[in-house]
Amino acid sequence: MYNKKYLIVLLALLGVWVASCKKAAQYHDVVYFTGTEQSPSTKLTIDGPGGLGITVTASTKVLKDVKVNIKIDSSLLASFNKLNGTTYTLPPSGSYSLSANNVVIGSGTNVSGSAELAISSIASFTQGVVYCVPVTITDVDGGISVLEASRTLYVLINQTIITPAATLSPNYFTVPSFQTDPTLASVSKLTLECRVFVNKFQTVNPFISSIIGIEENFLLRFGDVAIANNQVELAGGLINGNKYPVAGNTLFSTGQWYHVAAVYNGSTISVYVNGALDNYTVAEAGGINLTDTYSGGFHIGYSADGRLTNGYVSEARVWTTALTSAQLINNLCYVDPTSKDLLAYWRMNAVDANGNATDLTGHGYTAVAFKPVVFIQGVRCPN
Repeated sequence: MYNKKYLIVLLALLGVWVASCKKAAQYHDVVYFTGTEQSPSTKLTIDGPGGLGITVTASTKVLKDVKVNIKIDSSLLASFNKLNGTTYTLPPSGSYSLSANNVVIGSGTNVSGSAELAISSIASFTQGVVYCVPVTITDVDGGISVLEASRTLYVLINQTIITPAATLSPNYFTVPSFQTDPTLASVSKLTLECRVFVNKFQTVNPFISSIIGIEENFLLRFGDVAIANNQVELAGGLINGNKYPVAGNTLFSTGQWYHVAAVYNGSTISVYVNGALDNYTVAEAGGINLTDTYSGGFHIGYSADGRLTNGYVSEARVWTTALTSAQLINNLCYVDPTSKDLLAYWRMNAVDANGNATDLTGHGYTAVAFKPVVFIQGVRCPN
């Protein structure tokens, strides 16, 4: 009996050992670009020549020097754009380079020395365009595998834009030409986006600071009696006579620039903050009526006989399509005014001869200022 019990225990231990060996056999040391565990992209913001140090990490400390060969591979950008719904482009030829074609993970360490992706000039950069340089691992000396999801690092390059911005409260803007365009009576997909800065959130009932849109219809705003005064909300969401409001989760701070957006895609209404989804609600298919004249129609910084925003606005746009998170991130500071489905675009950095904000798309949807516009200078984007 004793021998039988001993044999059972021995067999159980042997089974555990075999299973452990199988797991060990399935595990391989790998290398990958440092910082790509969650995302294969990283951002580089510049306002002149600059650079980014790039390193490679091993999943464990190496026993001898390991050389990792790397290179810029522009052919990878098209598939990255297609996968992510983006339109990044390579920087102008001659404006960027990689300082070395390999990095070395030294013996007893797990992080390599650095190679620099250098931006030597931004003279030929186009304002607002996000450039992208794919840097990829071609091979590794020493037989260590590459983590395929992190084989390529996509460096997103933003040029800092410095521009004036328009002061709101006691000022605001109205877009009366929306009311006279019958093609806007039922917009099946819609995106409103705005870059705003709040000095002080409203402290008087109903605690609302209006951003962009039409009251009781489709209005992006801060605050309400049912939410915090520094919480963003898409109010109304009026489709086929039914309302689908949605409040975001972020609590905003004063003294800081934010990009906020509301997106209707035909089945949901979503609120985004700095390009990230903040909240959404399920809605029905139908259309948003941008010709609605309720409380004066479409405004920037105004609704319901007041409810002004104490702050500034630098970018305001309306699209007749549902932008994705990736597209919103790409649009934080600027978009090409000729972009497909861009209905209206006001940069709020200058006024025309009549003191109003010109629609840069050429569609003629002028944003009419309530009072002469006062500008602040030196607004940076990204912050």
